Amino acid sequence: MTIRSLDPSGELGKLFFQIQSKNLQEPASTDSGPARRAPSRDAVDLSAVAQVLQELTTRAEALPDVRSEKLQALQQRLEAGEPLATADQVAGAVIHETLLNGLRG
Repeated sequence: MTIRSLDPSGELGKLFFQIQSKNLQEPASTDSGPARRAPSRDAVDLSAVAQVLQELTTRAEALPDVRSEKLQALQQRLEAGEPLATADQVAGAVIHETLLNGLRG
């Protein structure tokens, strides 16, 4: 299973590295006013976000692609001749998909 947009090396990672490289290029100042501390704090905040995103990405990648308990339940229903969905559920899914396709297109 792949969860998109949780890749810290994506847009968030690019932003972090842009800010980090900008901070490294600026000469060190002896001014210890609040204006100098803000970029450093921002870089730390982004770094923490990137670390959390990396951890969540790793955990999501470790999840199994197949949920065997659900697959077993479906297989048992099929073997027993039970329907997997009602007519209302199928109609609702068709309407939902049609509306989504209309919004995308």
